Parts: sequence; structure tokens; C-alpha cells
Amino acid sequence: MIKLDKSDKNMIEKIEAHGWFAISVAPAVDSDDPEEWFTYTIGLPHTFGWPELICFGLDSEFAHGLLSDAIDECKSKNNIPSAGMILTEVIEGFPAKLVDGSSISDNYFGYARWFARYIGTKDPPDRLQLLWPDKRGVFPDESGCAEGVILAQTPVETQ
Repeated sequence: MIKLDKSDKNMIEKIEAHGWFAISVAPAVDSDDPEEWFTYTIGLPHTFGWPELICFGLDSEFAHGLLSDAIDECKSKNNIPSAGMILTEVIEGFPAKLVDGSSISDNYFGYARWFARYIGTKDPPDRLQLLWPDKRGVFPDESGCAEGVILAQTPVETQ
């Protein structure tokens, strides 16, 4: 039996209450640069049968809000999140896009993997990346996107 600490119990309680949980991570201990942060969900496969979602390059509060809005939009429209899906209710005045996240290292999904093992489901979980556009509405996977936006949303391991 797995011994749960206080933070494990809190995460499990939040997933049970809300269907999912999100965690933000700064790769460097002393990093206060939001472009180095990433935020990902925990529990979407368990609750909805969906992939986990991850967002790079935004501060914790903003990224959590985008992920929450993406989940709410998919639920309200009865859509299963999938690669290539355009979301219109996530960023005011701009679309957001979900893309295949299978090339993102499992290392970015530590607690999602722990939770999957804890409940006895697929590890590593399927995943999608939530992309946000530059000021002109161009996504990082499209030609002409601002270089800073591309770098902010590219996992460090693939830069």
C-alpha cells in the first residue's frame, strides 16, 4: 500500500471533488521567469477518459486559468480534447490550439504519472499541449510565429 503524505491527499481530494488538478513547475529552483514554467493537469484520463493537458511559458495562475477554460469548453461542447482542436473560449480575443504532446518527455508529467500508477491506469498517460498564439494570432507550430513565443512553448529538453 502506498503511504500518502499531506500533499498527495490534497491532490487526490481535489481530483475527486473537481475531476482534475493542475500543478505548476519551475525547472530551476530560483526561477521567477514565467517563460520557464510549465503547468499540467492530473486526473483527466481517470475522470473523463481524456489526455492530460500541458501548457508552457506562462505563470502559474494564468496557465491554470487557460487549462481550466480549455477543460470547461470541451465539457460544455461535449468534445473530447484532441490534437488539432481549436478552442475559442480560452483566451479572450484569440483562439488556443491543442496539439499532440506525445513527444514531450514523461519527466514533465511526474505527478500525473504517479496518480496513474496510484489508481492503476495507463502510465505514462496520453497528453496534449495547449498552445497560445503570438500577438498576431500565429501559433508556435505555424510559419511566422514570434521566436520568443516559440521558445517559451518549446519544452527545454527539445530546444
